[in-house]
Amino acid sequence: MEFRADPDNKKSKYILTGKITDKQTGELISGVGVYIDGLFSGINTDKNGLYLAHLDSGRHRIVFRQLGKRGQPFIVELFGDGVLDVEMENLSFELETIIVRDEEKDRNITNPIAGVTKMNIEEIRLVPVLMGEPDVFNVLQTTPGVTSVGEGSSGLNIRGGQADQNLIMMNEAIVLSNSHALGFLSSFNGDVVRNFTLYKGTVPSNFGGRSAAALNIEMQKGDFEKWNYSATIGTPLTKFLIDGPVIPEKTSMVAALRRSNANWLLNIVNESDVRNSNIKFHDIYLGINHMFSQDHSIDFSLLNTGDYFRFSNQFGFEWNNFVTSLTSNNLLTENFSLIGMAAFGSFNNGFFEPEGADPAIIRNGLYYFQGKITGLLTFEKINITFGGEGVQYQMRPETLMPYTVESGVIEENVSKQKGLEYAPFVSMDWNPTQNFGLSGGLRYSQYRQLGPDSVFRYQEGLPQTSLTISDIDFFETGTIVQYGGFEPRASFRWTFNKVNSIKAGYSSMFQYLQTISNATGPTPIDLWQLSTTYIQPQRSHNFSLGYFRNFKENEWSTSLEGFYRTTQNQLEYRDFADLFLNPHLETELVQGQGLAYGAEFLIQRNSGGITGWLAYTYSRSLIRTTSEFSEIQVNRGNWFPTNFDRPHIVSLVTNFHLGNRRNFNLNFNFSTGRPVTSPTTNYLIGGILIPDYSDRNQFRIPNYFRIDLSYITNGFVRKWNDKINISVYNLLARRNAYSVFFQRDENSSRLRPYQVSILGSVFPSIAYTVSFNK
Repeated sequence: MEFRADPDNKKSKYILTGKITDKQTGELISGVGVYIDGLFSGINTDKNGLYLAHLDSGRHRIVFRQLGKRGQPFIVELFGDGVLDVEMENLSFELETIIVRDEEKDRNITNPIAGVTKMNIEEIRLVPVLMGEPDVFNVLQTTPGVTSVGEGSSGLNIRGGQADQNLIMMNEAIVLSNSHALGFLSSFNGDVVRNFTLYKGTVPSNFGGRSAAALNIEMQKGDFEKWNYSATIGTPLTKFLIDGPVIPEKTSMVAALRRSNANWLLNIVNESDVRNSNIKFHDIYLGINHMFSQDHSIDFSLLNTGDYFRFSNQFGFEWNNFVTSLTSNNLLTENFSLIGMAAFGSFNNGFFEPEGADPAIIRNGLYYFQGKITGLLTFEKINITFGGEGVQYQMRPETLMPYTVESGVIEENVSKQKGLEYAPFVSMDWNPTQNFGLSGGLRYSQYRQLGPDSVFRYQEGLPQTSLTISDIDFFETGTIVQYGGFEPRASFRWTFNKVNSIKAGYSSMFQYLQTISNATGPTPIDLWQLSTTYIQPQRSHNFSLGYFRNFKENEWSTSLEGFYRTTQNQLEYRDFADLFLNPHLETELVQGQGLAYGAEFLIQRNSGGITGWLAYTYSRSLIRTTSEFSEIQVNRGNWFPTNFDRPHIVSLVTNFHLGNRRNFNLNFNFSTGRPVTSPTTNYLIGGILIPDYSDRNQFRIPNYFRIDLSYITNGFVRKWNDKINISVYNLLARRNAYSVFFQRDENSSRLRPYQVSILGSVFPSIAYTVSFNK
């Protein structure tokens, strides 16, 4: 029988079809009823066991039923026409989520939330990056609204936000450290990444704790039927992966190991200090999935990373990260599911000076416990999500220790804080018609700083400094200070036809955990700081509006989005701030108002021999301090650019599909140089030249420009599914500036500017991967 879509069905967006067979005999089954979102759809399989359903895009709960057969429930996230074949009776299959993505070409039109970027691993692998390694963070920086301070800087700046204003998650478990090699590579092995979703506009109410954006990285699940193996040996790194059924059709696992071979990159640089440096990293991922029954499963995941970097004999960093989570997935009825998650995370870092009069190392870090429960109710036109989340943070003491036995450094400790953050949430997605969709949610977050801790008292009417401390209060236990409030979220989609839509959204968020850095950009040794009596939580208001248009049956997709965000209590540093080993850190900080706004344009080709995208972002990120004391104001309380303000960003990613699994990929990047503070003149006082500096961040370093390319082709043993990846990072060997410093000229004693470049050379790499199964 030939199935055709009903042209009069105005609620239909996509077609889901497939066949139903008997698990034991393999025979096709006729008369199987298809229940969609809790109701019988009126669809039965025909005599050939085939069915066809017209569905809106998005999430649906589908159950296949027949008398004498066991009902088969699935959760489907539909973004295009798809095929779902089902075996009745003892089907052993990953029941948590089935994502149909093969023809997800108009997701920009149908997605109900503005400011969402989704990408799967196949798309990630086609973007050339440093070391030729498929990397989530580097690919994100080629999309609109996402950038970083520069090479050698960890973290992402999303829509003018600070790096710590982004919630980073692995399978919804919080990840605090997410970079390798000073930010050149993320901690997530591309071989075990399934896909990611970035919410940079309206963040759903089940995510919170940060004030700008949320990124959830979903990891691969192991195969339930056969064992798969792969190994990669290359100039940048070595990788191994194994996945398969521990108990066939019941339990699967996936394990991946990645280790760097990156020191050769330093050896080819002309500078002797760079050649004498050392860099190494590793990461391990383990995932285990077990099916108790058709309706109940449990997932375990573990990520462990470690890094070491030493710059010549001058200084170095070391940091490690550990995240593990356990998730229980339960389908309780045809339209109600319940997901519970418990997670633990630990992050440690250190900054050391290996030589000199007194070699020393400063260590700090934190660990945390996270719990979350989420319920999902699905009806014909309404989906309701509800639940609660709690996170307890414990900061480790900041410690100064001798780095060598001969060092004369005396050990010193500064205690840190403990905090508890918890929030119930609820949201509803309503799609009354094909053309209109509405999503609304509410999150109520609460935060408490818990004892023990010491709280300094300061003299009234004076700025908070070490000289104005009047007393100290010590809290052994209990609540020291409490913050909280409502966080409303809302968005809507209006679709004119199949190729045009308008979306708008709003979200309000609190942030109780921030980073403190004495560097221009985020580094692995940044201090994580909880809200205290004097360091209040951030509060943001995020607005977004976008127009989306596709062409030539979704072969081309385009979008134009605008955003606007205000932030209260954003941290800024006083001049000459002393941040490390400071028991009264609030005396070095001043809080203020943040402002970010801009527009994003994207044109993307989704199919054909040449695919890719062109992205342009205009973005401004400003801040002003709001202290009542003029002597600690920055720039007299006027607005000034943040360190990560980069107004113009252009990215062009082009993939040439040459056939027979061969791809040539080109990546072009341009961005405005970030702001710096510069001396504007010199004064001669008593025979000494004294520089006079400008207001903070009133000048800019040179613009950034880089071209990368890669070529992926078949290997030598096709039955093993091997391949070769050849990549070149910074093809033009451009010495892009990371920062500018000023040093006195020997002849005139005047301050002269000098440019610092992290990578100023071509960095080629080659990797050979072999994969096979049994």
